Amino acid sequence: MGNELRADDAVGLHVVRLLKPFSSHRLKVFEGQMTPEVFIGPSCSAHPSHVLIIDAAELGENPGSWRILQTETVEQGLFTTHSIPAIEVAAEIKRRCGSSVVFIGIQPKSRDISLGLSKECAQAAAEISQIIRHLLS
Repeated sequence: MGNELRADDAVGLHVVRLLKPFSSHRLKVFEGQMTPEVFIGPSCSAHPSHVLIIDAAELGENPGSWRILQTETVEQGLFTTHSIPAIEVAAEIKRRCGSSVVFIGIQPKSRDISLGLSKECAQAAAEISQIIRHLLS
């Protein structure tokens, strides 16, 4: 999920693009952009056991910090720039797909109008994509 025109808000999209070359029967990658509801149908058609939603999140930590968030945490304050809250997308995925949904929130440095990521968020995206690839190998 993310807005490419708002600097670090696009960090989730960056992770997805780093993972796309490694798509396989075990890893399906979808870009939600600013309308994350568009990946619900394609995700469900892949019959996933787990869905991972990656997005910039106000964690109150240093830029580039990231953590895995459970649904309860997201309900208490994952603030995003999307028209449909991430928690609603997760609820619909659970309802339609029966999948477990986990969030990775990444603290942005800036959400100003810009086409580039901060160094901190670019490093976080690379780290997260490497961890996911390692877990799937």
